[in-house]
Amino acid sequence: MDPVANLSAVEEAPSEDVNRERMDDLREKEATPGPSKYELQQNTQRKSHTFKFHFRNNTYAVTCDTSMTVLEALTTNNIFRNIKKMNTEKEIVIQRSRGEVPRAAVKSDFPCCLIEKDEVLKIKFISNSGNASTEQKPTVENVSKPETLVTFYIHTTGGQKIRRLMKNFDLRQSVDDVCVYAFKEENCKIALKRDGRFINDIFKKNYVLCEMDSETIYEMSNTVEYFDQKHFQIIFNSDNDQSGDLEDFAKTSDADVPESVSQSLNPTKNKLENKKRKYPSPSTECYVLKTIEKSQEILQILRLQNENWWMASMQQKTKSQIQEFFRVEFGKSVQSFSEVKKVKQIMKRSNSVCQIRKGGSSEGTGFLLLGRFILTNAHVVGIYTDQTEANFAEFTAVFDFEDLNSQNCIQIKQLTAFCYGKDSEGRYLDYALLELDTETIFDYPALLDCYRPNAPINRGQICIVGHPGGGVKKMDPCFIIERENRIEAANKHASENQHLIHAMNEKCLEEKWNFSACENQITYNSCFFDKSSGSPVFDVDCNLIGIHTGGYKYKTEGDQTWSVMEYGFSMQPILDNIKARARIKGLKEIVSVIEAYTNVSQQNQNDVEMENAEVSDEL
Repeated sequence: MDPVANLSAVEEAPSEDVNRERMDDLREKEATPGPSKYELQQNTQRKSHTFKFHFRNNTYAVTCDTSMTVLEALTTNNIFRNIKKMNTEKEIVIQRSRGEVPRAAVKSDFPCCLIEKDEVLKIKFISNSGNASTEQKPTVENVSKPETLVTFYIHTTGGQKIRRLMKNFDLRQSVDDVCVYAFKEENCKIALKRDGRFINDIFKKNYVLCEMDSETIYEMSNTVEYFDQKHFQIIFNSDNDQSGDLEDFAKTSDADVPESVSQSLNPTKNKLENKKRKYPSPSTECYVLKTIEKSQEILQILRLQNENWWMASMQQKTKSQIQEFFRVEFGKSVQSFSEVKKVKQIMKRSNSVCQIRKGGSSEGTGFLLLGRFILTNAHVVGIYTDQTEANFAEFTAVFDFEDLNSQNCIQIKQLTAFCYGKDSEGRYLDYALLELDTETIFDYPALLDCYRPNAPINRGQICIVGHPGGGVKKMDPCFIIERENRIEAANKHASENQHLIHAMNEKCLEEKWNFSACENQITYNSCFFDKSSGSPVFDVDCNLIGIHTGGYKYKTEGDQTWSVMEYGFSMQPILDNIKARARIKGLKEIVSVIEAYTNVSQQNQNDVEMENAEVSDEL
């Protein structure tokens, strides 16, 4: 037999061992289970997703899937992990670049499926107050379905009577709005509680949500289904009393839901629990008001004691003292910028006031001084010496910021002149003159035109216009504390706040407070604190007399800011310094404009000196 033929026969007919191996492989494949229906569903939901994050001057790409939270997605990036490692003791702030309200800050557990493709998230870190809740991870099943979610926005500054809204005070200083996500079937209170960034007081009675556009009022118990992309401010509403809600009396009410409980993230379970507790048990939830025994007798005794105390205190003061007390207090309450003519003047001049922002965050206030140049404090833009470097491409001047939907942003081009410290004559200055990158300043009046040289800065009424707290434009009429009365005013503040005397003394020694050191200083009691530095100060005739700069502030353990008094600096030394520096730089445009006001000032001073000389000759 042909050997070649025998070889072919061997190749065509596999051996029994080979057949046995093939059968074993086939059985193994059949025994191996395929992906379950749930796994196929999860793989379908976990779609690939990309966005970017910006930290300092660099932008980085992130690839993730929609089932992740923002922090989980960021943590997949090696660079971010290193950044976070260097800021472990701080709280992360994540600001969106898109959405109905740009630059709103989201929580670290914000679902990736709600972030737009290629959206840039700005990352920064602030001090950790220790009050904000830690990150919560929602269930994969729900956060992968954007159709079950809504997002809405809350302004970080509350309405009147609300001193504080956010647990972390630095968060309110860093961002104007926060972005909150929620499931459509849950109410607003549950969503805000889970978010964890708001103080607990807002969940009590009389706090409601006011839509910024329509001013429509929503209670905390409202379902969030129709909140999507709406912008709210939390306000105090005296007409609203939520203390009678059935949910507030139920043992398992949402007021008792911990911020970190993952069950609150499941709307289906919430719905079932709400059905169970729709009607509270009368045996455990009803409360009966009872009359206090002998309450009328006790009330009469207290009234009599109060009347006796009042009469005794009045006898200790003379009639003239009492009249003077009420005259001063009443005068302070009614002597304000209430004349229509003055109100119109202030309103017109307030158009020139702008908010200074860096990278979208408020840094302070400024105002249009002349031409295309705005004036603010040097510390607002972080300029302290000639060696200080600042990237003014990050700064913008925001005019017309009187509500959240109206603003005109103009890029700041460069620093023209500044002084932080004492000038050649020993006067303290803190100013920065900034040039705007525009040729058109619209209809904003230059406030140098309403400057009054040699105006008295030691007495009378004033009005400050600015952006306190980084919020919308506000005005504060107040009274100048005369230089000779500053020590008395400081002692009065200390006597009224004896419980804060330790913090007050500590800050006084640390900063070496001297209430009478600067001749060009204007002191007053104002409600303008943080982010209002750089605001213009007008006198009772609406003339520009100074620039609001700071205050003798101190803080308590609760991080609440107190102030003995606030202060600003008069305009004349600032204008003199600007003119001198502009002349050195050859800025003839500025020199020629300011020259007229400095000449007027010098002429007025010469006239006063000549009048005094003539009087002396006559004597």
